[in-house]
Amino acid sequence: MNTRAWLRRRLLRLVRRPERAWGLGLILVLLVFVVIPLGYMAVHSFMFDSLGPRYVRGAVPGELTTFYWQRVLTGGLARSIFWQPFLNSLLIAILMTAIALPTGALFAWLVARTDVPFKGFFSAALIVPYIVPSWTVGLAWLTVFKSPRFGGQPGLLYAVLGIDPPAWLGYGLLPIVISLGIHYVPYTFILLRGALTTIDAQLEESAEILGSKRWEILRKITFPLVLPALGSAFVLTFGKGLGEFGTQAFLGLPIRYYTLSTRVYAAFQNRQQAEGYVLTLILILVTTLTVFANQKLIGARKRYTTISGKGAYHRVTKLGRWRRPATALLGAFILLFVAGPLGLITLETVMRYEGQYALSNLTLHYWIGAGDPMLAEGQPGIFRSSFILGAIGNSLQLAVITALVCGVLGIMLGYVVVRMRGTVLSRSIEFLSFTPYMIPGIAFGGIYLSLFARSWGPLPALYGTLTLLVLTCTMKYLPFASSSGVAAMHQIDPSLEEAAELHGARWGRRFVRILAPLAKSGFLSAVLLTLITTMRTLDLIVLLVTPQTRTMTSILFRFQQQSFTQHAYGIMLLIVIITLIGHFAVRRLGGKIEF
Repeated sequence: MNTRAWLRRRLLRLVRRPERAWGLGLILVLLVFVVIPLGYMAVHSFMFDSLGPRYVRGAVPGELTTFYWQRVLTGGLARSIFWQPFLNSLLIAILMTAIALPTGALFAWLVARTDVPFKGFFSAALIVPYIVPSWTVGLAWLTVFKSPRFGGQPGLLYAVLGIDPPAWLGYGLLPIVISLGIHYVPYTFILLRGALTTIDAQLEESAEILGSKRWEILRKITFPLVLPALGSAFVLTFGKGLGEFGTQAFLGLPIRYYTLSTRVYAAFQNRQQAEGYVLTLILILVTTLTVFANQKLIGARKRYTTISGKGAYHRVTKLGRWRRPATALLGAFILLFVAGPLGLITLETVMRYEGQYALSNLTLHYWIGAGDPMLAEGQPGIFRSSFILGAIGNSLQLAVITALVCGVLGIMLGYVVVRMRGTVLSRSIEFLSFTPYMIPGIAFGGIYLSLFARSWGPLPALYGTLTLLVLTCTMKYLPFASSSGVAAMHQIDPSLEEAAELHGARWGRRFVRILAPLAKSGFLSAVLLTLITTMRTLDLIVLLVTPQTRTMTSILFRFQQQSFTQHAYGIMLLIVIITLIGHFAVRRLGGKIEF
C-alpha cells in the first residue's frame, strides 16, 4: 500500500470516527491551559522576580535561585509569611469540617430515614447556604457583631442592646469557622442523603434480628456503606476550606488575620510574584494531598454496593417524642442561617445610615437614588450608577460566554471520554479536565495572571481584557462541564449512532441530529451550573479584574473594603437572586451536578 492510499484511509477513519482527532485536540488544549501554567509557575518559583534585587544584592531577574522557598519556609519572616497563615488555614479547615460533617449528616439522616414532616421543604431549604456565595453568612454575621471600633458603624447588637462586641466575635477565627461551616453543611447533607436513601433497610433489620445493638449496626453496616459519600464530603469541605478566599478576606483582613489564600492575594497585589508562586504551589499541594488521601481511604474497600437487582426496602424511623424537637432543630437552622442572613442583608440595603434601626431611617436611595455627598461619598444608587451597571453587564457577559464555551467543551469531552473508554487518551483527558478542581481559585487566578500578563509569540498580553477572565473561568470550571458531559453521553446508546452511520450519515450529521438533541439536558445543566458559579466567583478573578473588566463580585469586594456597606449588600443580593433562579432552573432541567 502506497503512502497516499494509507493517508486516505486514515483520513476516512478520522471522518467516520473523529473522537480520536477530537481527543488529541482536547489534550492539546488541556496541556496548554492546565499543564503549562502549572509548569511555568513551578519553574519561576525558582527564579528571581523583578523585586529580587531588593532582597539579594546582585540578584538578576530571571536567574535561578532557591531564595524564595527559603524565605517562605525558613527565613526570618517565614512565620508571618507562611507558617502562621498556614496554621490558620489548617485550623479553619479542621473546625469548619467539624461543624459541617456532623451537622450535615444529622440533617441527612433526619430527612432521608425518619418521619420528620415537611421533607420537601427542608430538602430544598437546607441547600440554600451553599447556593449563595460563601461570604453571605459571613457578612450577615458582621452586620450583627460589628463593633464601631473596627467597622466604622455599629452592628445590630451594639445598636439595639448597646453591647460592644469584642473583636474576636466579629472578626477572625470564630466567625470565619462558623460562616464556612454553615456554608458547607449542604455538601454533607446532599451526599449523605443520597447514600442513605439507597441503603436497603433489610440489611440493618437482619442485623437487629440477629441481636446486634444499634451502635454496632451503625458502625458495621450503615457507616461503611455511606463511607464513600462521607469521604467525598470531607474532601470537598476540607479542601475548599483551605483555599477559600472571600469569607477569610472579609472577616480576616480588617484585623490582619491572614490565611494562605489571603497571603497569596497579598503577594500578587504587592507584585511579589515569586513569593506568590511558592505559596500557591504549597496551597495546591496541600489540597491535592487531601484529595488523594480520600481516594486512598475509600479505595481500601473495593465494594460499597447499596443497590442490587432486588427491590430495596426503606424503613422510616419513628422519632416519637423527638419528632417535634427534630423539626424545630431543622426550622431553627433555616431561620438562623438561611432566612436570617438574607433578611439582614436586604434590610441593610434600605437603611440610610448603618446602625439606626428605625422606620424613619429606611430609604431606597442605595437602589435608585441620585448621588448625595452625605451618603457613600456621593455614590448613586445601584440602578443609577454607570459604574455598577457596567460591572453587572460585565458579570453577565462573562458568565454567559463562559457557560456556553464550557457547555460545548463539556459535551465534546464527554463524547471522547465515553466513546474511547479504557484508552490512555480517555483517561488522560478525564484526569487533566479534573485537575483544575484541585487548584484553589485564588491560586488558579494567580497562575493565569502571571502567565498571560505578557505576550507569548502571536498571543498578545491578555491582562485587562475580558478574554482573560473568560479563559480563566472556562478552564477552572471545566470539571463541572466535563462531569455533566460524561454523564449525558453515558446515557446515550452507541448503537443509535452506529445505525445512522450504517445509513451513510457522516459524523457531523450524526452529532447534530442524534447526539446533540439527546445530550441537551446535560448541555443545559453544564451551561447553567457554570453560569451560576461564574456569577458568584470572587477568588478566581479578584487578581485579574481591572477598571475596564470589573465585575459584580469585584466591586462588592471593593465597596466592602471602603465601608460602602449598603451598595455592597445590594450587589450581593442581586448575585443571590440570580444564583437562586439559576439553581432552580437547573433542578427543573434535571441537572445532577451539585456545585
